[in-house]
Amino acid sequence: MKKFFFLSFFVLFFSFTPLVAEFSGDLLSKPHRIFEFGIDFEGMFANSSFGLKDVLKKNIEIDLKKIASDMPAEGFKLGFYNRERTFVNLNLSSRFRFGFFAGVEANSYFNVSKDLFDLLADGISVGNSKTVDVSGYADVFVDTGVSFQTIISGYGVKISPTYFVPLAYVPKTTATASLTTDSSGLIRGEAYSKVDVYTAISMEKFMEDEKKVSNLELQVADILSHGGFDFSLEIERNWFHNFNAGLYSRLPVVAGTLNYKMSTIVYADFYEDNLLNYLKTQEKPKNEHGHVKPSTYNPDDHEAEEEGFEYSEETYKVHRPLKLGLNATYMPFGEWLKIQPSLGFAVRNPYSGSAIFYPEYALDVRLALLWKILNFNVETAYQNQIFQQRVGFGLNFRAVEIIAQASFCGMTLPASFTKNGYGAFIGFRMGF
Repeated sequence: MKKFFFLSFFVLFFSFTPLVAEFSGDLLSKPHRIFEFGIDFEGMFANSSFGLKDVLKKNIEIDLKKIASDMPAEGFKLGFYNRERTFVNLNLSSRFRFGFFAGVEANSYFNVSKDLFDLLADGISVGNSKTVDVSGYADVFVDTGVSFQTIISGYGVKISPTYFVPLAYVPKTTATASLTTDSSGLIRGEAYSKVDVYTAISMEKFMEDEKKVSNLELQVADILSHGGFDFSLEIERNWFHNFNAGLYSRLPVVAGTLNYKMSTIVYADFYEDNLLNYLKTQEKPKNEHGHVKPSTYNPDDHEAEEEGFEYSEETYKVHRPLKLGLNATYMPFGEWLKIQPSLGFAVRNPYSGSAIFYPEYALDVRLALLWKILNFNVETAYQNQIFQQRVGFGLNFRAVEIIAQASFCGMTLPASFTKNGYGAFIGFRMGF
């Protein structure tokens, strides 16, 4: 079990290891500095049903009926998103802006169907069976690229070719658990699922050989040579007084490659052949759980199975999400007040059998006071499959700019107003 928990830690670590907005919708605005260096950090976690106030109590009361009735139809959802970015910009004029950037981006998602909570609330009648679905996925990318921004015939244009390298990728994996009872007193619950984790380096040496990885420099060079390529394009135009609008896109071109896979089967088995005797004597039911090598899995004899992972070399192609949408900037009273809506969609790992489509939107209101030294913003958004209600504050002294934002997050829109998750963004720019 220790190695399985290490795998979970490995995925979650990278999930917590992500910028104001990737597509700014401000192409026609004058740059703040000629030269600038900056660092951005953004992190979010959210769920669909439980807030800190529900668990940080001296005496926790669990009302299964209420939990089931409040649970959304999609079930319990849990999400993490993280982005870190470092950049250098050279803004020679509004028509000639150049940039270089590098960063890390991670995302993970987990879902348990509502059937589980209905089962806990209502129970199961004798002779019936129930099923529960559990699914999840995760990915981690590093990226680096350049950008060029200019104005052509009144259109603000920004292009950003980006080279990215996938570090780890877990395709969407679904497990189905079943619970069965009969009139003789038998009750049985069982579930299993094969979990494949594709990685940039062989995890066998890391996990089996006392966590030692030899020739790390050679492996880093090999990892960097298996990256992919995508291309971001933004176009914006002033359509009428104080109203700019355009489109944004990130178009995958070449997939990154992961050459290693580790696999395991996670299982759980609960069995009691005399439920009434169990209820009377409180004896422990027969149950087993763990993770085993897929080639040794035997649902009828877990004792014959060998715990652990199986490792192989297998090529897996991965793209960063495709993104496409429209955004706008409306300044009813000048640049001190900006209203910036956007609407679009994204596709996780497009051109593959594991592609996942999801919409995205944002509405950001920005206020700049005292010659733009003081900056405030309020935003509502659904991005990276997380709903956000955000407030932010910034100080811009030209040579130094600091941005701080905090948000309530949720995996559903109502949950994002009830403290079911939190997010933070911190940005720092320095230049002249």
